Amino acid sequence: MDLDIDLATLILSAICVAETDGNPMTARDIAFLLDMPQEDVQPSLDALISDGSISQDGDLLRYDLRRPLTASEVARIEHLDNQIQQLRPLLDKIPERLDS
Repeated sequence: MDLDIDLATLILSAICVAETDGNPMTARDIAFLLDMPQEDVQPSLDALISDGSISQDGDLLRYDLRRPLTASEVARIEHLDNQIQQLRPLLDKIPERLDS
Protein backbone atom coordinates (compact mmCIF):
# COMPACT_ATOMS: atom_id res chain seq x y z
CA MET A 1 0.00 0.00 0.00
CA ASP A 2 1.58 3.31 -1.13
CA LEU A 3 0.83 5.75 1.68
CA ASP A 4 3.42 8.39 0.83
CA ILE A 5 0.92 11.27 0.65
CA ASP A 6 1.88 14.06 -1.77
CA LEU A 7 1.65 17.13 0.46
CA ALA A 8 1.57 19.56 -2.47
CA THR A 9 -1.42 17.76 -4.02
CA LEU A 10 -3.22 17.67 -0.67
CA ILE A 11 -2.65 21.41 -0.33
CA LEU A 12 -3.74 22.08 -3.93
CA SER A 13 -6.95 20.13 -3.29
CA ALA A 14 -7.67 22.11 -0.12
CA ILE A 15 -7.06 25.42 -1.89
CA CYS A 16 -9.36 24.42 -4.78
CA VAL A 17 -12.15 23.48 -2.37
CA ALA A 18 -11.69 26.65 -0.34
CA GLU A 19 -11.77 28.79 -3.50
CA THR A 20 -14.91 26.99 -4.71
CA ASP A 21 -16.54 27.71 -1.34
CA GLY A 22 -15.55 31.36 -1.64
CA ASN A 23 -13.21 31.18 1.36
CA PRO A 24 -9.61 31.42 0.13
CA MET A 25 -7.01 30.20 2.59
CA THR A 26 -3.74 31.57 3.91
CA ALA A 27 -0.56 29.61 4.52
CA ARG A 28 -1.43 29.76 8.22
CA ASP A 29 -4.87 28.24 7.53
CA ILE A 30 -3.29 25.38 5.56
CA ALA A 31 -0.74 24.69 8.31
CA PHE A 32 -3.50 24.71 10.94
CA LEU A 33 -5.70 22.41 8.87
CA LEU A 34 -2.84 19.93 8.42
CA ASP A 35 -1.65 20.32 12.02
CA MET A 36 1.83 21.13 10.76
CA PRO A 37 4.22 24.02 11.33
CA GLN A 38 3.92 26.63 8.61
CA GLU A 39 7.63 26.17 7.83
CA ASP A 40 6.87 22.56 6.81
CA VAL A 41 4.01 23.63 4.54
CA GLN A 42 5.79 26.57 2.88
CA PRO A 43 8.01 24.57 0.46
CA SER A 44 4.93 22.89 -1.06
CA LEU A 45 3.16 26.24 -1.32
CA ASP A 46 6.21 27.78 -2.99
CA ALA A 47 6.32 24.91 -5.50
CA LEU A 48 2.61 25.29 -6.30
CA ILE A 49 3.03 29.03 -6.80
CA SER A 50 6.13 28.65 -8.97
CA ASP A 51 4.52 26.02 -11.24
CA GLY A 52 1.41 28.19 -11.67
CA SER A 53 -1.03 25.82 -9.95
CA ILE A 54 -1.99 28.54 -7.45
CA SER A 55 -1.35 32.24 -7.04
CA GLN A 56 -0.82 34.42 -4.01
CA ASP A 57 -2.94 37.53 -3.49
CA GLY A 58 -1.46 39.18 -0.41
CA ASP A 59 -1.76 36.50 2.27
CA LEU A 60 -4.46 34.60 0.37
CA LEU A 61 -3.66 31.53 -1.70
CA ARG A 62 -5.89 31.41 -4.76
CA TYR A 63 -6.85 28.94 -7.45
CA ASP A 64 -8.30 30.44 -10.64
CA LEU A 65 -11.61 28.60 -11.02
CA ARG A 66 -11.72 29.61 -14.69
CA ARG A 67 -8.57 27.57 -15.35
CA PRO A 68 -9.07 23.84 -15.86
CA LEU A 69 -6.79 21.52 -13.95
CA THR A 70 -3.86 20.30 -16.01
CA ALA A 71 -3.58 16.61 -16.87
CA SER A 72 -0.76 16.33 -14.34
CA GLU A 73 -2.86 17.95 -11.59
CA VAL A 74 -5.80 15.65 -12.35
CA ALA A 75 -3.54 12.58 -12.22
CA ARG A 76 -2.03 13.70 -8.91
CA ILE A 77 -5.45 14.37 -7.38
CA GLU A 78 -6.79 11.01 -8.58
CA HIS A 79 -3.74 9.29 -7.05
CA LEU A 80 -4.36 11.14 -3.77
CA ASP A 81 -8.02 10.07 -3.85
CA ASN A 82 -6.96 6.44 -4.31
CA GLN A 83 -4.60 6.73 -1.34
CA ILE A 84 -7.38 8.17 0.81
CA GLN A 85 -9.68 5.31 -0.21
CA GLN A 86 -6.96 2.84 0.85
CA LEU A 87 -6.68 4.58 4.23
CA ARG A 88 -10.42 4.58 4.90
CA PRO A 89 -10.58 0.98 6.23
CA LEU A 90 -7.66 1.72 8.56
CA LEU A 91 -9.39 4.82 9.88
CA ASP A 92 -12.60 2.88 10.50
CA LYS A 93 -10.67 0.66 12.89
CA ILE A 94 -9.58 3.60 15.07
CA PRO A 95 -11.98 4.06 17.99
CA GLU A 96 -13.70 7.42 18.11
CA ARG A 97 -12.40 9.89 20.63
CA LEU A 98 -14.70 10.20 23.59
CA ASP A 99 -14.00 13.90 24.05
CA SER A 100 -15.03 14.93 20.52
